[in-house]
Amino acid sequence: MHWFHEWTILPEVSMPTELARASGSVTYPAARLAMGASALFVLCLAALHVLRPDLDPSWHFISDYEVGEWGWVMRVAFLSLAAGCFGALVALLPHARGIVGRLGLLLLLVSGSGIALADFFAPSTTNTLHETGAMLDQLPLAALLISFSLWRTMGWQSARWTLAWSLLVLWAGMAVFIGAMVVMEPSKDKPPSPDVLVGWPSRIFIVTHAAWLVPVAWCAARIESARSTGSAHAEASCAVGQTNLEHVT
Repeated sequence: MHWFHEWTILPEVSMPTELARASGSVTYPAARLAMGASALFVLCLAALHVLRPDLDPSWHFISDYEVGEWGWVMRVAFLSLAAGCFGALVALLPHARGIVGRLGLLLLLVSGSGIALADFFAPSTTNTLHETGAMLDQLPLAALLISFSLWRTMGWQSARWTLAWSLLVLWAGMAVFIGAMVVMEPSKDKPPSPDVLVGWPSRIFIVTHAAWLVPVAWCAARIESARSTGSAHAEASCAVGQTNLEHVT
């Protein structure tokens, strides 16, 4: 298995300076987008609890905020979370490699697209596009595959603790939400109500999306910065060596 281990890490070691610079120039703004947009989502969601006190958060889904005078705030929130997914996708593109990593990135793209779909179409009795968008949100699975890929990627060893706890938080949020849905059993005949308390579990789950996106994007920017700095140092050393060689000859 030694040859397999070498095969999986050699591409990281031999990345050309030009490619490192190109990926770095994309990673930094993408990572900032992921972090900023995810933070904006949390801020908008928190603000809506003040702007819409008529919606009891213990049993109303956050999608209910899309309807009414302050619906635009929820739409900004959903759009921000989708942008956070897309930003993380671009930031992690140079890092999450192999079949597992690429599949995880694909699911991240699908998740962001689903959240955007839920943003464009508010809950309605005439169509199910909002619900379809929510079902396309597969961030927990995307995060699992991406984290598995990054865990084995050279350069991410120092970020393994962050990968572990952020993934654990996300999956814990999903477990809380699924558990509430199983216990409360909301349906068309039994919609969310003061007796069907699924509001807070759904909020916990969606906020843990940001709890994964922000630290992972931050790690991507930090690792890309270290790699770019190393490439620059290597290039400078080569230039000095070439100059010394010219002096000798």
